[in-house]
Amino acid sequence: MKLIITRPVVITGDDGVRAFVPGLTVEVDEPTAQHIMAHQAGIAAEPVANTDTAVETLITPRRRKPADAET
Repeated sequence: MKLIITRPVVITGDDGVRAFVPGLTVEVDEPTAQHIMAHQAGIAAEPVANTDTAVETLITPRRRKPADAET
């Protein structure tokens, strides 16, 4: 999974210690990505499946104001 690191984070594991700095885009395995995202130190760099429908549900149309009806 590809992530954009937003906060400094250090990950320890079987393969040693890895440190990531903000602004870095990294490709990591799923457990490491979940760990980084759980600590709010990174965001997904690639769109996740079904993102289009999630974005559409968050967008609400602008409410009409009385001034709009006059024009």
